[in-house]
Amino acid sequence: MEDTYAGLRRLSDTHDYKVAEDDPDIRGWDVVAGATEIGEVSDLIVDPSAMKVRFVEVELDRSAFNLTEQKRVTVPVGSVDLDATAKQVRVSGLGLTDISGLPQYTNATHDTATPTSPAHATARADVRNDETRLTRAEEELKVGTRAAEAGEVRVSKHVETEHVKQPVTVERERVRIERRPVEHAVGRDVTIGEDEIRVPVVEEEVVLEKRAVVKEELIISKERVRESETVEADLRKERFDVSDEAHVLDRDSQPRSRTGER
Repeated sequence: MEDTYAGLRRLSDTHDYKVAEDDPDIRGWDVVAGATEIGEVSDLIVDPSAMKVRFVEVELDRSAFNLTEQKRVTVPVGSVDLDATAKQVRVSGLGLTDISGLPQYTNATHDTATPTSPAHATARADVRNDETRLTRAEEELKVGTRAAEAGEVRVSKHVETEHVKQPVTVERERVRIERRPVEHAVGRDVTIGEDEIRVPVVEEEVVLEKRAVVKEELIISKERVRESETVEADLRKERFDVSDEAHVLDRDSQPRSRTGER
């Protein structure tokens, strides 16, 4: 790797170079790959002879890469874009495995810090003294959810009266009276007068008794269900407009990144 970093230095280790006034200092900006925040810019690896940034040194987020100790890697400037509005450095064309495998900056002549030494910068940088840049931004849609009261379900009970009929069997006594002719009444003493016989009559009465009996119960609970919904929004994007194409050099013939790499 010494050949890779030959003649290169960390910007923070130099005293004769600084970020151009019209360029953002990107040290301290978050670094994003796709939708994942992978760390932050700890420093810039610059080529003092060419006044160019060659690598962005990134301190990786330990949780994003399951690291047990601090690790820094160097990302080529050709693989990054700057989002000045969000203050983010976006890595393109590299997956998390590729980023984790990128080399660390080593320069025994100018760099006395070890790869695992802590560094907490509050700014970030780009080196340029021969360019004027116009950034392009666009809105991104971030969809989230929050709990909101959507109504309520009321469960109560009321009393209804139902008229019912039910057959029942009862017993009643009846008095039977029979008339029979009497023969051979001779010899009986007969007295003519008034007389009375009382015969008690018994019958069953229907007795009604009402009592409350539990017949059914409601089990009331709540559960969460997931449903898919589609949201719509209008996002604004900036586009570059060039007024005079005749005076513009075809940059495809001389590729150049946003951070100044040729």
